[in-house]
Amino acid sequence: MKLRTQFTLYTSVIVMISMTIIAAYSIFNSKRRYVSEIENFRQEEMQKIQKNIKDLVDIAYNMVAESHQSSKNIESLRKIYLTKDSTNFNSEVLSKNILKITVENLRMFRYSEGSGYIWINDIRPPYIVIMHPTRPEIEGRSNIFYIGKENKKNVYDAFAEICNKSGAGFLQYDFYKPGETEMSTKISYIRLYEPLGWVIGTGIYIDNIDKVIISKSAELDEHIQNTILFTFVIGLIINVISGVLLYFFGGSITSIIFKIEEKLYAMAKGKRVSKLNEKRKDEIGEIIVSTNALIDGMDSYSAFAVSIGKGNLNADFNALSEEDELGNSLLDMRKSLKEANSEEEKRHKETERRNWMTEGLAKFGDILRQNNNNIEKLSHAVISELVRYLKANQGGVFFYNDENKNDQHLEVIAAFAFGNKRFFKKRIELGDGLAGTCALEKETIYITKIPDNYVEITSGLGTATPTCLLIVPLKIEEKLLGVMEIASFQEISPYEIEFVEKISESFASTLYSVKINEQTTHLLEISRRQAEEKAAQEHEMREKFEELRMLKEKYGLT
Repeated sequence: MKLRTQFTLYTSVIVMISMTIIAAYSIFNSKRRYVSEIENFRQEEMQKIQKNIKDLVDIAYNMVAESHQSSKNIESLRKIYLTKDSTNFNSEVLSKNILKITVENLRMFRYSEGSGYIWINDIRPPYIVIMHPTRPEIEGRSNIFYIGKENKKNVYDAFAEICNKSGAGFLQYDFYKPGETEMSTKISYIRLYEPLGWVIGTGIYIDNIDKVIISKSAELDEHIQNTILFTFVIGLIINVISGVLLYFFGGSITSIIFKIEEKLYAMAKGKRVSKLNEKRKDEIGEIIVSTNALIDGMDSYSAFAVSIGKGNLNADFNALSEEDELGNSLLDMRKSLKEANSEEEKRHKETERRNWMTEGLAKFGDILRQNNNNIEKLSHAVISELVRYLKANQGGVFFYNDENKNDQHLEVIAAFAFGNKRFFKKRIELGDGLAGTCALEKETIYITKIPDNYVEITSGLGTATPTCLLIVPLKIEEKLLGVMEIASFQEISPYEIEFVEKISESFASTLYSVKINEQTTHLLEISRRQAEEKAAQEHEMREKFEELRMLKEKYGLT
């Protein structure tokens, strides 16, 4: 299928789909609006009906209540003034018939074009009908009819439940219209007149509402059909017009596309091609620009590949974009070649580091073995050699003094700076400063931002703050023996920190042994002194006993 034909076909399909969506959306909104209006109409009409029939029942209720009260008043007067004259006789007749007259008046009442009326029935089973204007044949007896075809409940039972529960209420059910043989839906309002046990009610048939709703629904269906027809006609007209325009417009597009296709086909075979000279300001113009950029890119790929082949790894080249896989692959290739050249250098540096650590561990192993009889000498030997080996500038060893459990602290036992051995007393509390914090947390601390006036290094050029500070705890498992601190103008690398931590483990182990030996020696010295003192005391006691024996012999004492 030709591209020109495809343009026309696809545009027609898109137009039809768009018109269909618009029509569907319009139909959906119209239907939703109509349904909402119909439902609002139903609710409003039902509210009007309910208000009207409630007002009518309230009027009938008041008439019955007033008649009943008047009858009771007349009966009371008749009993008071009872005689044999005709006046008393007439009052008795009036008292008995006044309520009946009111009921008959209600019988004659009609509304809603004659289909509305008032009825009265007894609330007590079997629900005797007191008065029914349209069906007088059921008066004086009970009557049973159901709420509807699905609901087989006696309407009079429903009346009684509503009146007994609330005194009044609405009920919807099916009943015969006057003069008709088929039932229609009816809504009634009933109210209990409790002194007589009468249920007074009236109702209106609501089939008229349903007829109006059916009419509105028909209007909705007609509107939907008109919308569909209008959409179809408009879509057809637009398709015809757009098809003609696209057919002629497509010719100007396909011609340049054929030229682009020829260039791309030649490039696919690896040929060098010239750029397109077409000048356009639309999307086709953008395609021409992209094609020319691709031609330039292919030329740059070739030149870069030649440079790489000649060993020039620094040849100037940039990928066409972040998504340029070929260009990025060429850059990755150059990167891999550069990495291969530098890999040997990295391996050489790694070998030097391993040798440096191995030699250092051996050197400090000798120091620890040669100075294992005195803590101060051992500490000075370790810190001085460690500062030199790291090419640092200054260092110190803080011994953890826990002889007095109530006064545990750190004290400097060795310090080294620029080849000079310095002894001085310095006390640091646990948690005080960086050294105290390291002792408390028992974790290595390495910082490159030294607090002001924390430490200064003096040289021939003056006094300066070091660049970095390394503080390592001296511990065996979780037992703290002290802290080692190193300050340097040069940053200490991670592998050097690892080296210092390994040295600190061996140093702490040796330090612990020396401490134990010193404590043992001290205890032995104390024991020796105590033994000498005890021997001297025993010798003195023997001399005194000998003098006492001689005195006894001299003076003949027993």
